[in-house]
Amino acid sequence: MPDRLLWVSLYVGGRECAAPVAAGFINPCVGRGDRTSHGLVVGRRLSGSELMRHYRELRALIRRAVNLARHEGPASLARHAFSFLAFLFHRVYMRRDVYLYEHSLEARDRSLFLPRLESWELRIIHSDADADTVAAEGLEDLRESYIYASRSLDWGAIVFCVYVERRLAHVGWVAVSERGKNAVDRMPFRVSFDACQACTGGTYTRPEYRGKGLMAYGYFERFEYLRTHGFTSSRNSVEVRNVSSQKAHAKFNPTIYGRGKYRKVLRWVTWRTEGLPGGPRRGMPPDGTDGHDEHDHGCG
Repeated sequence: MPDRLLWVSLYVGGRECAAPVAAGFINPCVGRGDRTSHGLVVGRRLSGSELMRHYRELRALIRRAVNLARHEGPASLARHAFSFLAFLFHRVYMRRDVYLYEHSLEARDRSLFLPRLESWELRIIHSDADADTVAAEGLEDLRESYIYASRSLDWGAIVFCVYVERRLAHVGWVAVSERGKNAVDRMPFRVSFDACQACTGGTYTRPEYRGKGLMAYGYFERFEYLRTHGFTSSRNSVEVRNVSSQKAHAKFNPTIYGRGKYRKVLRWVTWRTEGLPGGPRRGMPPDGTDGHDEHDHGCG
């Protein structure tokens, strides 16, 4: 049992009722309230935009499950359900070893980074309103597959979406503020946003479109966007095991300046960084194992 409980007022069906929660934890379905002199937390009614966001996230989760069962079969649904459970588990316990990257944002030849596709379409989305516009044009709604997209956009993150025949093939996020970085990745490496430095991450390519150069192309577009908006460098992290991502990054000749080790158990978090043997490296990290996916879990 937790050593301390707080009573929180919850609004359920328009009625207020009290419920105990462990101190230091906030129910995601309840707005943050005010603490009284008696140590109580009084909840507030969620705003219309917050209710819509929670509704959209729930609807996206249900729709995703239905689409997986319909188009990819029960086995695929079971695999994705397991992945979602793993995601929930990582909210409690997480262990991650990453390389720390810094990219110089310089002019590059776009033709060297084009994907191996006959046609594609890039959309840059800054807000829910932008996402509404893209969806209204008949392109797949990002928020239907990535249930926390609206929240990330609310926090100031920017998402780059590559569509192939109206289907979302690849996504990658950019953060230009500390709050945006928290939406993209919570690895606590330092980014000097006040010194024209940005952060990238949340990169994902759907399996059927992997091996076509979308990851390198997506990074080119993100780096070019940042460069033309006055940023001079960008930082990110890539998991030590993710050789596929490391090879894509190597095309931009980044500086790999260290390694980070992140551990989380409930609310206890440790983060330790260390230099690489022989100092910072350019291109590829000093070692690696067999990679997987075009998939960065964090600020990759």
